Amino acid sequence: MKTELFGLVTKDRLIESSFFRGFCREIRALEKSEMWTENQKQKLELLRNRFLEYLTALAYSPATLVNYGRDVKGFLDWLAENTALNSISDVTAAHLSQYQIALYQIEIEDEKTGEKKRLTTGTQSNKLAAMKRFFLWLWQEGLIVHNPSSSIQMPKQPKMLPKNILTPAEAKRLIESVPTRKPRDIRDRAILEVMYATGIRRAELVDLSIYDVDLSAGTLRIEHGKGDETRIVPVTAPALSALKLYLEESRSCFATEPGQISLFVSSRSGGRLDPDDIVRIVRKACKNAGIKKRITPHTLRHSCATHLLKGKADIRQIQKLLGHRRLSSTEIYTHVELGDLAEVISRCHPREK
Repeated sequence: MKTELFGLVTKDRLIESSFFRGFCREIRALEKSEMWTENQKQKLELLRNRFLEYLTALAYSPATLVNYGRDVKGFLDWLAENTALNSISDVTAAHLSQYQIALYQIEIEDEKTGEKKRLTTGTQSNKLAAMKRFFLWLWQEGLIVHNPSSSIQMPKQPKMLPKNILTPAEAKRLIESVPTRKPRDIRDRAILEVMYATGIRRAELVDLSIYDVDLSAGTLRIEHGKGDETRIVPVTAPALSALKLYLEESRSCFATEPGQISLFVSSRSGGRLDPDDIVRIVRKACKNAGIKKRITPHTLRHSCATHLLKGKADIRQIQKLLGHRRLSSTEIYTHVELGDLAEVISRCHPREK
């Protein structure tokens, strides 16, 4: 059995565990069964479950596991319904190309308008990425001889500029629309301050523990970020003040269970906040502030990066703050607003003088 999977050195206990030995026995037994019958479908489901167990052992995030599980199941369902193969090892690049075409042709009904729409390029890419990772795992584990997905090209996604960026004045108004009189308001104000100060993702935000905050150093440790990486980021003075107030006067009202270490705690359950709670907090603040733009938690991340760049911050420092693995992900924020461009042309172009 190989000791390197997906470019990561695995732990010996994973490779030598009964999990893999038992898995191989199950697959060999199912290979001898009838094909594309109920037994065959059970085999495909077994492959999917083992794949997810493996990703779990590699500490993939819960959200990634859900998405991969859904998308791999979608592919395997398509495979069972549209091919007449004897085994997963019989899948070729041609079959996967047919699947890629099928993804392009799928039409789904818009819940609001009822209109039929095709999957976005991003959604197609996500589904293909899950399928490619699945086949890479099969190949690395010796369950297939060749990896048919290696030749499948991902659809090119146009780099979209972030929409509905807040102005600095709007960001200030959004945050200050939340009063600091009630415990829940104090918590919500701290959440908004931290999101705008650090550009933190909402999944990272709800994963924060009380041990991730260092008030004396003025920093926040963000663990299990995208790619399971950890970074330590500085926090602005207003965000630190909001966090201090929350920790001293508000959190204890919600965290009533012994051993609760989540930083931001639900006022209903006393447990960790859910990512959807963050959406509701942002929407409520947006409404209170009278902001008509469609604002999401990610808007605060986009706004943080954009305002830092306009303030002449170095793009590599912003890359580190946001936890981007590639600089190209940060470069999307280097867009020039039309008003800024018009002013530069008016001031600098020789024909304007």
